[in-house]
Amino acid sequence: MVIQIVVTICIVFLVLPNIYNSYKKNSLTRLGAAIWFLFWILGIVIIWDENMIGLVGNTLGVERSIDALVYISIIFLFYNTLRQKIRINELSKEITMLNRKIALKKVKKKKE
Repeated sequence: MVIQIVVTICIVFLVLPNIYNSYKKNSLTRLGAAIWFLFWILGIVIIWDENMIGLVGNTLGVERSIDALVYISIIFLFYNTLRQKIRINELSKEITMLNRKIALKKVKKKKE
């Protein structure tokens, strides 16, 4: 029971305001903010409704329902890590191309 309260407080006072602030700063689209908001609200519902946790476990064929949530979390974390890695590589390529363009402009200016 204590962990449910702590997790709910963390979600309500830490996660949801971050989603709202990201939306206000245009870091998230309206759809993205809505999806994240619904995801975390669903998380709160699953935490508090024991039948919902059982339903998740039974649907995934796992004996202990909390294991199903841990497995889903691990998959989500790996997916998110992959997305971040891809984005970092794209940004690195963009930075390299910008540096090359700037260097070429400087060389052309020196020749003139």
